[in-house]
Amino acid sequence: MLDSSNDLLETVKQAAYEAGALLREGYSLKGRIAFEQKGASDFVSYYDTAAENIIIDCISSVFPDIAFLGEESGLTPTDSNYTVIIDPLDGTSNFLHGVPHFSVSIAVTKGNELIIGVVYHPLLDEMLWASLGTGAFLNDTPLATPEPRPLNEMLISTCLPYHAKGDCTIAISQLAALMPQVAGIRSPGSAALELASTSLGRFDAFWSQGAALDFWDIAAGVVIAREAGYTVTDLSGEANPAQWNSLIAAHPEQHGQLLACLTSC
Repeated sequence: MLDSSNDLLETVKQAAYEAGALLREGYSLKGRIAFEQKGASDFVSYYDTAAENIIIDCISSVFPDIAFLGEESGLTPTDSNYTVIIDPLDGTSNFLHGVPHFSVSIAVTKGNELIIGVVYHPLLDEMLWASLGTGAFLNDTPLATPEPRPLNEMLISTCLPYHAKGDCTIAISQLAALMPQVAGIRSPGSAALELASTSLGRFDAFWSQGAALDFWDIAAGVVIAREAGYTVTDLSGEANPAQWNSLIAAHPEQHGQLLACLTSC
């Protein structure tokens, strides 16, 4: 039985730290890590599965009845109303190629509601986290909602499709619609980290439609962005992530303008 959501939050944060420590160790071997290919440009290494196992072991040792949905292990159902959503290494391609941009992403749902999000950048030792109704934090520092910028000053992040995964046509049309209007568009390669980083103002918005993102790619970042004051929906305006096949996170003053631009394609 889960007695305290705060205890669960602290356990999730500890699990992210422990998985991140393993990834830091693995990153030092860059270029020499064995991996398997799950699909077109879809890789999995020892570190993906080992980090996920660390997270599951850490959380289940405190909350043995909780359910898990992991990118590598799939769904482990229980009678619990709580489910831990895990992307143990978001940015595997970056990790394998020695690009220092990847994260551990863990979210928790209670019923159908996202209540906890933790995204940890192990190389910078930066943990972005939030729980429903308490605001967003960087490590121990509470975050204020970043000031909105006008569209022509905005730096926006996205995930782009590749090979057989996603819709290149819609991604290209949306890029063409935004590129003349904003200060820059970035696709660094860890959706969880980019979405969560809107809470820091490093990106003014995040969107994705062409890329085929899974729930574990975005769940933690959605909690953090929302608790930082951002509006997060899909491109039809739907607020429930379980119904999404697209995503936009932006300051409330800019959300509508960006949504109109992206849906005009």
